[in-house]
Amino acid sequence: MTEFSYSPDTISVPAGKVTFWLVNSGSVAHDLIIRDSNNNRVAASELISAGDSLAFTVDNLAAGQYTFFCDQPGHEQSGMKGKLTVT
Repeated sequence: MTEFSYSPDTISVPAGKVTFWLVNSGSVAHDLIIRDSNNNRVAASELISAGDSLAFTVDNLAAGQYTFFCDQPGHEQSGMKGKLTVT
């Protein structure tokens, strides 16, 4: 996570319990929000300060297509988003 992107910005994971290792290499706080194809939030990480990291676990991700993004003001609009495929 940096200003204003995720690397990688396309992720594929198996359905079920998934742990994301979030590392904020940027200079401002970021988070990771997962949104389903109906635009509903299904999971949200804590806010991660610059230089910090966090293991973010989602207990039950169903198969499907999702987007993930940072919901700090202006970050998603600046390109901080990606695609998540759950199989």
